[in-house]
Amino acid sequence: MAEAGIHIIPAGLEYDRIIKPLFKDFTVKKAYLLVQDPKKEKEEYKKQTKVVNTFIEKIKKVPIDWEEVHVNLYDFNDIFKTSYDLIHREVQANNKVYVNLSSAPKIMQVALTLASFLNNSKGSVELYYVEPEKYYEGALISATQKLLKSGVSEADVIREIKELAAEIHEHGLAAGEARIHRFPPFPLAKLTDTELEMLKILREKELVFQKKKVQADEDRYVNSIKEMKELLDRDLKTEVPRSNVKYYLDNLVELNLIETERYKKELRIKLTIAGSLFADTRINAR
Repeated sequence: MAEAGIHIIPAGLEYDRIIKPLFKDFTVKKAYLLVQDPKKEKEEYKKQTKVVNTFIEKIKKVPIDWEEVHVNLYDFNDIFKTSYDLIHREVQANNKVYVNLSSAPKIMQVALTLASFLNNSKGSVELYYVEPEKYYEGALISATQKLLKSGVSEADVIREIKELAAEIHEHGLAAGEARIHRFPPFPLAKLTDTELEMLKILREKELVFQKKKVQADEDRYVNSIKEMKELLDRDLKTEVPRSNVKYYLDNLVELNLIETERYKKELRIKLTIAGSLFADTRINAR
């Protein structure tokens, strides 16, 4: 179960992918539901908004502390500013923030991702996407296309469409939760060569650990600042002052690329999920 926190969830034609993870995967302090500002609604989308509102009504019946936040779904700047302020306020209050991208329109996905990147400090923000067990969109399109073919029983097709409509009404455009994909925002800061070398050392340690048949917990860490300094001196072929090593470690913790813990009076160091991904992409590109 993930750390308890605040959820930011765009409303859409979804139910399962909004509600299921809140009980299965997370402990929720509060959830902000991003909804279309009625004052900014476009005439051509009013029918869709009406359907979305039925899902919102259903979602808000779930016993969670909900708060609606109005945004203009067709304006990137408005979405970005609103979501940035929302995330920033919760991070400043020392809350972990989770952003569900599952039902977000494309413009909103980009805005939420950038707002998360700019607010992420020590892993305080996490994006996630819920992969459903079943999508209905393809089945619905397939069923309606049958009406264009000759020799097809319209009564059978209409029956199929009604069955799909009932399932969509119950679950949204997708049903169930097959898997939850979690994405840690990457840092926007430029790293020094020494910091990149640290990530490389930790990633190599991690890869060796993963290949071992018998895995001891200490094997996944660099087990002290002294050990990290010795590995840096070896790989960089120069002596790095211990004070510099500590400074770089603190910076990488701040960027959520590594995490540290006290163990037997030493500081053990390992990569975060973001650190592993960052190490693989940035180090190979050097």
